[in-house]
Amino acid sequence: MQFLVFLLIYPFLWMVSILPRPLFYGLSNVLCFLLYRVIGYRRKTVKANLELVFPEKSETERHRIEQRFYSHLCDLFLEMVKTIGLKEAEVKRKYNVLNIEVLKELEKHKSIIIACSHYGNWEWNISLSLYVNSKPYAVYQKIGNPYFDRFIKKIREKWGT
Repeated sequence: MQFLVFLLIYPFLWMVSILPRPLFYGLSNVLCFLLYRVIGYRRKTVKANLELVFPEKSETERHRIEQRFYSHLCDLFLEMVKTIGLKEAEVKRKYNVLNIEVLKELEKHKSIIIACSHYGNWEWNISLSLYVNSKPYAVYQKIGNPYFDRFIKKIREKWGT
């Protein structure tokens, strides 16, 4: 059954990965609408968490943050899918690594640990190996469906991470 699910979903993911950017982010907006407005994916949890961490903000401000969170979540998910068809030249053009000279200097003398927040696209951090000589490693949590697990690992190993 898990293989069948993978076979049914993979062609859609591949088509999404080759969409031009305007259509790609338009699809992200549609996905956001479905996830947030129609399905209501984890809305109670998100709302409770925002109340917990932003007690000083008004209900309106927290609602605005909630909406932006879902938009960002959908962008991140689809950008991970976009990695399937992403070429090295496009990564170097779109993904800006700040202070790469500092990293190159540090790697000459030491091992480096880079901790990244989940605000930006952590999926595209896999491209660090395109900028430095060291082999990057990443922490990975196994996915329940073994076919999607292999698929995601393949994406994340694309440039040697």
